[in-house]
Amino acid sequence: MRGVNKVILIGNATRDAELRHTQSGKPVASIRLATNRQVAGHETTQFHSIICWDTLAQTCSQYVKRGDPLYVEGRLAYRSFADEEGKERGVTEIIANDVQFLSRKRGETEVPPTPTTDAGEAELSPEDIPF
Repeated sequence: MRGVNKVILIGNATRDAELRHTQSGKPVASIRLATNRQVAGHETTQFHSIICWDTLAQTCSQYVKRGDPLYVEGRLAYRSFADEEGKERGVTEIIANDVQFLSRKRGETEVPPTPTTDAGEAELSPEDIPF
């Protein structure tokens, strides 16, 4: 049986998207996304690290600005790294395959194009869904 690893988030960008390139020149963009949730009358905020690759990275780096409401779809990924002191650290990220801009700011004339899906993985076909 195949598993499903899918994340859908709707929230606001906490800062402008940051574009970098790997050593081989592949574009990668980072987005911080804040989501809110009501729990027993108290609102809690969670912050998520979103990673975009290739064309999606380039589009997001050009258009995602602090405060923008976004719809993000992707998969959950865990990785570890050594910090400056050599201590092992872990991080959880969402590898995005779709980012949609939910609204335009007042006075904005340019509409961001809908980013393409190119997260390096094939799309699921109906036969791949286990239910």
